[in-house]
Amino acid sequence: MFDIRDTSANHFLRPLPPKAAQLIVTIYGDIVEPRGGVLWIGDLITLCADFGVNESLVRTAVSRLVSKGQLKGEREGRRSFYGLTAAARKEYHLAADLFFGPAEADCDWILTLCTSAAEQSELLGSGFVQISGNMFMAANRPDRPRLGLPFRASVLADDTESLRELAFQAFRLKDLARDYALFSETFLDMQRLVSKTVPPKTALQYRLALVHAYRDIKLRDPRLPKTVLPDDWPGFAARTLFADLYRQLSVPADTFIGEHLFDRNGPLPVQPDAVRRRLETLSATS
Repeated sequence: MFDIRDTSANHFLRPLPPKAAQLIVTIYGDIVEPRGGVLWIGDLITLCADFGVNESLVRTAVSRLVSKGQLKGEREGRRSFYGLTAAARKEYHLAADLFFGPAEADCDWILTLCTSAAEQSELLGSGFVQISGNMFMAANRPDRPRLGLPFRASVLADDTESLRELAFQAFRLKDLARDYALFSETFLDMQRLVSKTVPPKTALQYRLALVHAYRDIKLRDPRLPKTVLPDDWPGFAARTLFADLYRQLSVPADTFIGEHLFDRNGPLPVQPDAVRRRLETLSATS
């Protein structure tokens, strides 16, 4: 149960506080990537400390992200900066489309016959489920991998209920629905808090907590056609709440960014075009 007396941003991420690498990915995705992709490590350490992640854990996580080809180090005098690699920026753009882009249209399906164990593993990590033997199924979204022997499929029988039952079981929608509902329950409490003016630093901390929690669920969402989802699917309400809160928090949060966070050239821009586009899209689709 939420205790209104505890207004720390980290409270909204309990009972599982973020790990260093996951939190850094959230920070770079929300703040850094749309502002050029580079941040002074001192600012990164300060932002992570607000969520109980200490400097040692941050530096270890940054080193691992460098070794994985996600970040690259830069020096300016005695200061160290870390920027996203070109490959990482491409990945972050795709992820940002999920969180900040327009609501996805209805779609048909992909069925693929895949016998390679390595490719099967990639399919399962990319929104597919195994429906029988070597046959896999996913919603036909543009970013789905085309592995094995893929077919584009649509349902011929007029039996929406059977398809909904198949999707509910195969894609484990019960678990996803629970997580979306819990997200809404938790962040409705945040919405009550931000209905009043919050300081810029607090607004940024809240926004990072919001993005971190929503990102964790959205990346597990198979993004199924609306025709197989119930009318009261909790993902719809979670999306609306995310969009509303993100917009509410962004003016003070972006003000703090422009005054306190730095790359090699100085303060990060307050609201560059990429950030404005996010807010415009969220306003249009919330």
